[in-house]
Amino acid sequence: MGHDEQPDFYEILGVPSTATGEEISRAFRRTMRAVHPDASGTTGLFRLVKTAYDTLKDPVARAAYDARRTMPAPEPDPEPDPEPDLEPDPEPSEAEPGTRGEAKRGARSRAKGKPRTRPRAEAEPGGIRVWPRFGAHWTRVAGITGWTAGWLVAAFLLWPGQIPRSLFLVLLIPVLAAPAIAVQPALAVLPYPWIGCALPYAGIALLAGQEGGPAMIVVLCGVTAGAVGLALTPRLVRRGRELDLLVDRDSLDYQIFNIPGAGLSDDTAARASAAELEPLFALDGLRVVHGLVPPQLPGQARYYVDHAVFRDDRLALVMARRWPAATYAWGDKGALTANGRRFAGGDTGIVPAVRAIRAVLPRGVKVRGFVAVQAADAAQEPWLDFVPPNRADDPFAGTPAQVRERVADWLGATDPVVNRRTFAALLPHIRRPGET
Repeated sequence: MGHDEQPDFYEILGVPSTATGEEISRAFRRTMRAVHPDASGTTGLFRLVKTAYDTLKDPVARAAYDARRTMPAPEPDPEPDPEPDLEPDPEPSEAEPGTRGEAKRGARSRAKGKPRTRPRAEAEPGGIRVWPRFGAHWTRVAGITGWTAGWLVAAFLLWPGQIPRSLFLVLLIPVLAAPAIAVQPALAVLPYPWIGCALPYAGIALLAGQEGGPAMIVVLCGVTAGAVGLALTPRLVRRGRELDLLVDRDSLDYQIFNIPGAGLSDDTAARASAAELEPLFALDGLRVVHGLVPPQLPGQARYYVDHAVFRDDRLALVMARRWPAATYAWGDKGALTANGRRFAGGDTGIVPAVRAIRAVLPRGVKVRGFVAVQAADAAQEPWLDFVPPNRADDPFAGTPAQVRERVADWLGATDPVVNRRTFAALLPHIRRPGET
């Protein structure tokens, strides 16, 4: 194909043909925000921008495209050809509607030690807040260091005159040695270095406390708390760096996170419920993961969660089902009944799924379950009926539109914050390609 028969991908993204991968990534994010259907764009333009990015980002595909692009144009026909269609319809990603799954690919590659493709920007995307902030571990380390230094100065100034000031070094050295021991994995697991620090520290602290009175005891408690904090700082820094690599700023530019080839299957109910949830993206800081596999609890069957929607400290798990029209209500054991009777498939697994996901999330994150039911026959949709749950925290069953409204009300009461620790906890449980 000659260059006149296809759109110019470089022109679409607004970059020169010599652009680097980093420049292409930045241009893609900028262009995508302008052409996204939620931003008054069209689906065709959105797909065209995504096709341009996928082609230019892949070195092999880009080389083939450049070769076609530089081929000499064919001789023009006597009559001009009509304008080419600038909106091709490529095969959609299996993570649809997550054509934005590239962000997740970038996060996974960086988690495996691959270099970043763009420098970190200071401003967060979309005006949302991200918690914990990138590099926040260094702020905590600075706070712990300042706390400890302040109490050590107070201890030096209040040091009892009956005790030689040279013994202050016996108090100081274990405090400084704690982080040096903790940063060495071979030393951190041995009891002897810690005992060697704790015994002389405890002896001098007791002696100084007895001679210095209540004020000295308070100061020594502050020093002790700082020493423990310093011993924990290497672990704090290590976990903070891992989180920064696993959930980077690139991934936070997107609302749906999926690995292409994973996530939603061809299940019509799941895809319809995903489309029904799209209006929720009007909530800043809301993020969605498709195709979640909760950890399997002992004695429980394996269940899949079609959508996990989270914002701030709340996470909504949504399962999609397609059943005949009936009146559905929750039974005694967490299973749905149809017209008062149990039926095959009524045990959706939403209750154990909520329990299993809650176990892997950070403390303080609230989880609720939802079951979005569509009528097997669209004409029977008006005859779908649902009995409300007895308690507010119980799973909610309803039509996809009703589930969307409940999720919007529940998550809308939170702040526009993306909890990176929640996202990181969900990543290992995203459904992988070929998983059944």
